[in-house]
Amino acid sequence: MESNNRADNKEGSLDFSVVLASSVHDMKNSLGVLINHLDEVVETFKESEYSSGKLLSQLQYEAKRVNNNLIQLLSLYRLENSLYSLNISHTPLYDLIDEVVSQNMSLMEYKGIGIEIDCPDDLYWFIDKELIAGVLSSTMNNSFRYTKDMLRLSVYEKDSYLNICVEDNGVGYPPTMLGGGSGSNTRQISFTTGSTGLGIYFSEMVARFHKNKDKEGYISIANGGVLGGGIFCICLP
Repeated sequence: MESNNRADNKEGSLDFSVVLASSVHDMKNSLGVLINHLDEVVETFKESEYSSGKLLSQLQYEAKRVNNNLIQLLSLYRLENSLYSLNISHTPLYDLIDEVVSQNMSLMEYKGIGIEIDCPDDLYWFIDKELIAGVLSSTMNNSFRYTKDMLRLSVYEKDSYLNICVEDNGVGYPPTMLGGGSGSNTRQISFTTGSTGLGIYFSEMVARFHKNKDKEGYISIANGGVLGGGIFCICLP
């Protein structure tokens, strides 16, 4: 009798992953409305020296961070459960970079961060544009917190892989993450910084879903480069 009751309870229990995905979707939609309104309000304060204008910009920044995290969670759920179909298309990389930078320009201006883009005008690659844009936005958003005042986005082809890199002039990645990449122990939780490693895990998943024959995408993490800080690269076959 006891085993039957347990079986009935199991059959009638909720699938938490489905509930979580549905909740994340609803929160993302609500937050999207909030961000749109914040964008409009921030524009009205853009030329203002009042502290309220700076406070609104900070709220805008934090809201977009939360929104990025929710989108990543929802995307991961769909990828893990085969609910997402890759939309691979022949994509102009410069246009993609320009679009991502434009979406983050107000935050960069608020934080006084400059940006350098190094991407050929004629470079095309077969990628899922939306997923890669999500990786870049997430990486830039993270870099906003650690860079001093400069970011660099570079795109180039090497050894039959497309390399898309985000560099900053901050102190760089911590030693525990150096040399990390797909399949490494980079998804660490820190109660001090509030990091969950979600962005790295999302980037790894997106990279691995890009395949070409026997080749698979991957990410790499290092310090140095042109700006001397952290370097994040997603490499796609």
